[in-house]
Amino acid sequence: MATQPANITVDAESPPSTIKPYSLHVSARYLDLTRRKLELTRLPHGPSPEAHDGSDGVAKEVIEPDIDYWLERYDWRRRECHFNERLPQYRTVIASPSPHPPLRLHFLHKRAVSSASDIVPLLYCHSWPGGIIEVIRIIDALTSLTDGRGPAFHLVAPSVPGCGFSEASDTHGLGTREVADIFDRLMLKLGYRHYIAHGTEWGFDICRMLAIHHSDRCLATHTTTPLPYLRPPSFAYRPLQYFKYLAARLMPRSTAAARLGYQPHDLRSVHRARRRVSGESRGAFSRLGLYARPRTLAYALCDSPVGLLAWTREALTARTRVEDCFSVEDALDFTMISWLPGPDAPLQYLATTSTDTAEMRDVSERWSAVPLGLTVFPDPQADCPPAWAACVQPLAWIRRHQGSDVGWPVWERPTEVVDDLKAFLGFMLQKDPRLRKSCTANLDDVD
Repeated sequence: MATQPANITVDAESPPSTIKPYSLHVSARYLDLTRRKLELTRLPHGPSPEAHDGSDGVAKEVIEPDIDYWLERYDWRRRECHFNERLPQYRTVIASPSPHPPLRLHFLHKRAVSSASDIVPLLYCHSWPGGIIEVIRIIDALTSLTDGRGPAFHLVAPSVPGCGFSEASDTHGLGTREVADIFDRLMLKLGYRHYIAHGTEWGFDICRMLAIHHSDRCLATHTTTPLPYLRPPSFAYRPLQYFKYLAARLMPRSTAAARLGYQPHDLRSVHRARRRVSGESRGAFSRLGLYARPRTLAYALCDSPVGLLAWTREALTARTRVEDCFSVEDALDFTMISWLPGPDAPLQYLATTSTDTAEMRDVSERWSAVPLGLTVFPDPQADCPPAWAACVQPLAWIRRHQGSDVGWPVWERPTEVVDDLKAFLGFMLQKDPRLRKSCTANLDDVD
């Protein structure tokens, strides 16, 4: 008989209106099953380390030590305690857009301890494969006051339905628009009338939908590079941005180009953007055949923890050298967050949000007047110049950082991400007084 995903629910059934504290606790039975599957792993044959260049996927000599570490040293109970201590978690039922049923949403919620008017709600939209545990390196700094003063944030970080410990919809077609609606309803339920949203890559896709469809409450968005695909400016689409782009291309190393928003290395990413337009997809997702048949892939990854680990490593490698950024324990944490509930729902969501649909064209093309803040890190794999973001939202604030290449900013450069988010908040507080009146309730009253 087939084994179902881990039973991760620890709170009893409760009325839909309640917000319940939540702690991770996976059944010992499921952890034992995971261990048995690891012990029975059969690895594929592969070329010798000298002959393997990584072009065909994760090397066997990388995966084998990971399996040994997982079996001999990795302790999920210890990691579980770590996450429960560091991340204040809750669950609540949120009504979903039709035809999806109400869903039980898992989220992190930490408030800054202050009544100052420059404490603003921040909705953190996670990327993949890190999920909401991405915030573990920034949650304390974001919610802490600097020298006893603001700005700081009340942080809310929900799991996308079906990812981590949020309930999956049993109806096909849950995409970024629906997730944005669910997240916005969560913010209202928490008593947050206005907020700022932050996300990177697929998290930024959700931010874009919030900016397009919930601009009365989402008053600003912030992201870091790498940007998702954004449509290049054209004379018909964005004439002003198009002429700026042409001028920068004609004199790429001049101060005029810099004043127009372009650095020399920005323009080198243009050919990669064109490749995306011609049909190439998002890194590891397309290389693994995700677009075409996510359900087929799910049969393999739901049954093999090692297969899911390899897929997770492949996704991490798409943006950076894993060994320079993520420990083995980090990679296993990300894998377990998908393995325990089962990775089938995230696969379907990634496929839905990575295909060429009207919804995803809105992400890359549709205008929203909600201000955008942008943090730029060196990235040799950048798909489009940061200035192209001005084609879809007013680029109100931008800061560029130097140093080594960065693929996962919140993990590799958390201090800079926090500093920039707070600087952007300070900028927005001067521009939009509604942010100083964001809270409508006493949010300490949770069951």
